[in-house]
Amino acid sequence: MKYCGTTDRGKLRKSNQDNYVIATNRNGDVFAIVCDGIGGGRGGDIASRMTVNYFSELFAEHAGFESASDAKYWLRINISEINRRIFQRSRDQEELRGMGTTMCGVLKASVGTFVVNIGDSRAYSWQKDTGLKQLTIDHTLVQDMIMHGEITRKEAENYPRKNVLTNALGVWESVRSDIDTHPEPVQGYLVCSDGLHGYVDEKNIAKIVMTKGRDPALKVRRLIKAALDAGGFDNITVILIDLEGENAV
Repeated sequence: MKYCGTTDRGKLRKSNQDNYVIATNRNGDVFAIVCDGIGGGRGGDIASRMTVNYFSELFAEHAGFESASDAKYWLRINISEINRRIFQRSRDQEELRGMGTTMCGVLKASVGTFVVNIGDSRAYSWQKDTGLKQLTIDHTLVQDMIMHGEITRKEAENYPRKNVLTNALGVWESVRSDIDTHPEPVQGYLVCSDGLHGYVDEKNIAKIVMTKGRDPALKVRRLIKAALDAGGFDNITVILIDLEGENAV
């Protein structure tokens, strides 16, 4: 397994409110997380950094999971805990009111692979025969409208409120998280913020990540460049996990 991640401020934003981590535990499991902060001022950056730091420190001391249900339970209770911490801090500090963050991650453990999502960052898998596959469903107003048949996916591309979130970590007292087992054999995983998937066509993303023999670090740089070439309108964060590589980097 090889993995690599990076983040870029983009061309227009004054600061980078994205944060990410590729954490390992004492069992050799890997947890790759992307968080895209929301909220005025420094709030988004603080919320996303709090989440990444919390899971990075907690996971590093973890000895490993006993079962798939154990892994899901660990994810759920700790998502609830970091949600409580962010929400409480935003209540304690007026200048941070309303801050929050997306959270999207892939947990590759000895007991299985799990995909977690809150918000509109995304996880994908890729496989030679089936191509690039989106594994998460965006928690956005426009996605809800698509699912209810109110607009088409084509109409959603230019919908004026397409970035309105219906779910985020730390904004409300409780949070809903999608935690799914992913048993299918794949060649790799991509986790990214909407600074990539919101501006780079999925066909172009697939072409880059599925290029055979190319190092994940080079693929990540190419994905960042594609987002910058598309305008660099938002912060961009990308993690690639290549399951065919022999060594982690």
